[in-house]
Amino acid sequence: MPNGLSDPEDPSQANWGGCHTYGISPDSITYSWSSWKEPYKSITEGYKSRFYPDELNDFIARIQWAKDGKGNTNPVVFINGKHSVVPITLKAKAGKELSLDASKSFDKEGDDLKFQWWQQPEAGTYKSLLKLDNGDSAKVKISIPDDAKGKKIHMVCEVHDDSEYNLVSYMRVIVDVK
Repeated sequence: MPNGLSDPEDPSQANWGGCHTYGISPDSITYSWSSWKEPYKSITEGYKSRFYPDELNDFIARIQWAKDGKGNTNPVVFINGKHSVVPITLKAKAGKELSLDASKSFDKEGDDLKFQWWQQPEAGTYKSLLKLDNGDSAKVKISIPDDAKGKKIHMVCEVHDDSEYNLVSYMRVIVDVK
């Protein structure tokens, strides 16, 4: 589902289907992307619980579109002036701040938007959680830790509209720390 949450070519990035790792399958013979083994089983269950209401609302809206030929659409997310349904990469310096601005995001029907920024440590190579000030606003500043040099930090901007079904879109930012 190209909703901006993940790169479809990288199953390690959490999405509506969970968070997966490449390894031996339950048959102990073949290798595949799966989440049957811990810790990925619990990680996937957590993400699937988190995303289920959004999946359901999206499905209901699609049924309405099919029935009526019209209906609410998902918000369009822009970060730092860029729009993409696949992750974007931004460079940052260790020990500095990085500004992320989703204020140019919009809803085609003019609905108000609600923002939520969060980090997905499982997908990045920097595993410590960052403190986010104003994580529920359109603009956030992230302090890049000194020990993040040479690592990648995965940030997600989650944007809901205030329609009947609170439709959502996402945009993933991969922060490449130099």
